[in-house]
Amino acid sequence: MKVDSCNDDDCLRLLEQGDDSAFHYLIRIYFPVLVRYALRVARISSAEAEDVIEEVFIKLWERRTQFASFGEVKGFLYTSARNGCLNVLRSRQREETRAGSFMQLYGDESANSDEAEIIYSELLVEVRKSVDTLPIKMREIFILSHYKKMSNEAIAAHLNLSHQTVRNQKSKALILLRQWLKRKNSFLLIFFSI
Repeated sequence: MKVDSCNDDDCLRLLEQGDDSAFHYLIRIYFPVLVRYALRVARISSAEAEDVIEEVFIKLWERRTQFASFGEVKGFLYTSARNGCLNVLRSRQREETRAGSFMQLYGDESANSDEAEIIYSELLVEVRKSVDTLPIKMREIFILSHYKKMSNEAIAAHLNLSHQTVRNQKSKALILLRQWLKRKNSFLLIFFSI
C-alpha cells in the first residue's frame, strides 16, 4: 500500500507493524506543524522547537504499538510537544537561577562580565568532571536525566530498566556528586545544590 494515499487507520496499522514509510509519512506531515505549535505555545527558539519535536517522534516510534486509534497518536504528538516545550522552559529557568546565584556571589553582571563568565564556565567544567567519576550506568542515567532532560520513564524505556532503578541511580548519583564536589570545593557544592 502506498503510504501517501492511505487513510489514518491504515497509517496507524502500518506504524504498529513497524513500517518506517508510515513513520516518515507522519514526520513529513506533522513535523512542521508541531514545530510551529511549539514555537507558538512556548516561544522557544526554532532550534529548540525542532529538537523537542525530534524527541517527540523518537518517543512515538518507541511506543508505536501502544495506540488504539489515530486520534490517540495525534493526541500523543501534541501532548508530548507541549511537555517537551515545558521541559525546555524549566531547564532555561534553572540555568538562569544558577547564573543569577553565581552573579550574586561574584558581583554584578556589568563588572568583570568576561571574568565572571570564565569562572562560571570553569565551574561547569568541574561539575562535568564530577559526573565523569560516576559508575558507567549511573553516569548514563544522570546524563540522560540532567543534560538530555529525559523523564525517568523515558530513561527506563531507553535503557531497559525499571522506573525504580532509574530513580535509585539518580538519587545515588546526586549523593556521590555532592561528596565529590564537597571534597573539591565548597562553592561547587553550593552551586550544585541550587
